[in-house]
Amino acid sequence: MDRTMQALVTAPNKTAVVADIAVPEPGHNEIRTELGRVVGSDISGVVDKVGAGVTGWQVGDRVAGLLQGATSVTPRPGGFAEYAILEQDLAIHVPAGITFDEAATVPLCALTAAQALFIRLEIPAPFPNPYTFAPPATDAPSVLVYSAATSLGLYTIELASLLRTPSGKPYRIFATASPKHHAKLLALGAEAVFDYRSPTWVEDVRKVSGGISYAVDCISENESTALISQTFVESGGKIAVIRSKDWDKGGISEGVTPLYGAVWQGLGHELIYNDATLPASPSWRAFSVAFYKFLSAGSAKDRSLFPISPNPVRLMPGGLAEIVSDAFMLIGAYKVVDRPVEATSKGAKEWMNPVSAVKLVYRV
Repeated sequence: MDRTMQALVTAPNKTAVVADIAVPEPGHNEIRTELGRVVGSDISGVVDKVGAGVTGWQVGDRVAGLLQGATSVTPRPGGFAEYAILEQDLAIHVPAGITFDEAATVPLCALTAAQALFIRLEIPAPFPNPYTFAPPATDAPSVLVYSAATSLGLYTIELASLLRTPSGKPYRIFATASPKHHAKLLALGAEAVFDYRSPTWVEDVRKVSGGISYAVDCISENESTALISQTFVESGGKIAVIRSKDWDKGGISEGVTPLYGAVWQGLGHELIYNDATLPASPSWRAFSVAFYKFLSAGSAKDRSLFPISPNPVRLMPGGLAEIVSDAFMLIGAYKVVDRPVEATSKGAKEWMNPVSAVKLVYRV
């Protein structure tokens, strides 16, 4: 009889249930991972089996990776399970100094940040990749990270902090977030952080920065993108947005172009996401391979660590059985601006506090 595993699978009425399904077998150039930590489409664990043609991986290696199995219309498997299959060149070697909990925060949001900066905004990346862009015209380019205390925002600041102009000067990084996160973001590399609730934050950013060159809108909801566009230099620029529908299309300043892209394009397969068909993109996939190779190599200062720091972790109890009732309640059905701001009604448990500046991680 075939081996089975427990997994979270889609069910009617846009929900999900834990079920027993067959353990997947790795195909050509694929590795199977026995998962230790799972966070949404991000996974980490130990290589359990390798398929034909695999090089550079062996059973027992520590690994993290990204899966796209978040919708009922997508047949590709997801990560809420005991085992998962990764393509070998889209898997990340986890350095010895990184825990599985930490590693599980990296694949999706770090790649999203890298795509935003180094593909859509056309900033030259600090690692070899298929894209070649001209350096910025100014020797003091500035990057605004809106909603910087999100997982995406934290990784965007981390990656932007690695950037240098041709003359060796660092990029200027500005951010918006709640005041309780300002100290953390300054420590990560932001030059200044602004309270997005302040009625003068747009003017304050322009005054301090002299005008923004690039921006990443980490929530892309309601009027966020339009407000960001007002912080730019007179010549305009580009904003990387992460949602295709939820931000208001009106009010964008002249000369500023919002650019949408989905992280799943980096997997190199045609797929359906947000009711749209995303074509397979070989160049985006090649970029993902290059970025994950950059992460796998470790920090130049300490090879036991990633070159960027993983997100802080909130370890959630209960494993697969509690994902729907807890994690989906916290983040699954809300815009960022509409998520709970106080502990939920589930007994006001600590792990059910509002999600901010942390990544939810489940052990399976």
